[in-house]
Amino acid sequence: MSSIRFFRTFVAVARSGSFSAASERVALTPTAVSLQMRALETDLGQELFDRTGKIVALNERGHRLLPKAEALLSQYDEMRNDDEGHHEVVGAISVGAVATSMALLARTVLALRVSHPKLRVHLENNYSGDLSMRVKEGKLDAVLAVKNSHRIPAGTTWTPLYSEPLVFVANRRAAQGRSVKDLLQKRLFLQPALSTHTGALVERFMRRQRLQVRDTLEMNSLRTIVELAEQDIGVTIVPMPRNASWESDERLSVRRFDDPRAQRAMGLFESEKRSHLTSVVRRSLLDELAGSATP
Repeated sequence: MSSIRFFRTFVAVARSGSFSAASERVALTPTAVSLQMRALETDLGQELFDRTGKIVALNERGHRLLPKAEALLSQYDEMRNDDEGHHEVVGAISVGAVATSMALLARTVLALRVSHPKLRVHLENNYSGDLSMRVKEGKLDAVLAVKNSHRIPAGTTWTPLYSEPLVFVANRRAAQGRSVKDLLQKRLFLQPALSTHTGALVERFMRRQRLQVRDTLEMNSLRTIVELAEQDIGVTIVPMPRNASWESDERLSVRRFDDPRAQRAMGLFESEKRSHLTSVVRRSLLDELAGSATP
């Protein structure tokens, strides 16, 4: 009879798309993952994957099994944790974050290793795209990311954690004595990628403020954008991450906007099916933020 471990590996393969990627999530070698899947198929009497070389994809039977396997694992994890008087959390989750929030998430996860040694957290760094949809699709169990203007996807919850102000950033010497509007109209504008929620947020803000630009260079990395502004390649409007030292940098001119909407909301998206595990990360993030806000 197939073990719970085999079903956990099956879900990892289904969500990651390959034996190699799944092996990192379940702490096995790709060969061991392949052997477990062959054993599971033998036990169930049906093939679950279409295999083409090193590429695997769920077939029709595999797609039908996936939600049942996830429900089984969820119930099993709940039974393991439903021990009155015993609050140890047991299980494995994958949690992602945008680059500017990864340090906060990593510190939180390191602390969880001490308080919940049987909770395994796999971290992923993501730079763009609709990360909330990755949670909905089951590719991640939770993600610390930007709240967009759309509805929270079905089956997903969102907890606001903190906000980051939008700021104008330029080389200090080049910006001296010049207005934001003048600099935007005459210098290269370093535009956060419009395919990202941050880029769309900045564009909406600029339209509201009637801020015009002439030439633009669209980029994905906020860190690179600010580095180019520091080198006087151009100017930009970006969210300022928590604990950023931009305002104390003698090479940068950082200006805030008198607009309460000039900010991006950061929070934790969680899969409702996995919230019995991801809630531990959420509580730890809230504790970490509350502690850092204490004078």
